[in-house]
Amino acid sequence: MHTILASAINPSAGVHPVTASAAELRAVESATEASLREAPYYLERYGERGRLFGASDGGWLVTLCRGDADFVERQVLWLGRVLASRGMPRWLLQRHLELLHDALTGAIPEHGGRYRALLDGAALLRDQQRQHLAEADARALAAAFDAEADADWVARLPGMGRILAAAVADEAAGIANAVDSVEEWVTDPARFPDRWINAVQSALAAGRRSVRRGG
Repeated sequence: MHTILASAINPSAGVHPVTASAAELRAVESATEASLREAPYYLERYGERGRLFGASDGGWLVTLCRGDADFVERQVLWLGRVLASRGMPRWLLQRHLELLHDALTGAIPEHGGRYRALLDGAALLRDQQRQHLAEADARALAAAFDAEADADWVARLPGMGRILAAAVADEAAGIANAVDSVEEWVTDPARFPDRWINAVQSALAAGRRSVRRGG
């Protein structure tokens, strides 16, 4: 696989390799835009840096598809922990891996077998979350949050309840700062109204009551 440095597409990304394939990079861009549409949280919180890192991280994730299953698993788990400690719960990476797989197989179907590694990585993250928070509980928490929080902000940041549930699951899995790195932003009174902040705190408390620790 031909690669280029991540800094070629994101000056802040460093020197790790990303795919040099024009077709794959177009698919990465498509998946990044799909992730941004699904989770406006990225742009709302991180601005255009969210888009740039989506491109460079996605380009790197494509290179993992050439590795064996153990290699892919280690790298996905590592990236998931890094992102979760910085305000991006592993559920977001799970969804991005799924969207990236779909974009790549749609654009380059002849390599679909290779890109299956991305779905395997997503499944690993999903299974790890479910060890600590059942999917039904995560969905119920998200629905309760949407019903309780400020309606304008729910429309502006759809999926926030699901992000909070994922952060709680990551915390239960032992990831340091998993909740704090999200909570500090979504409870900022300079940005959010009291109703939203109260709903965030209720959701986190409910999630912590639901988790299965040590799974």
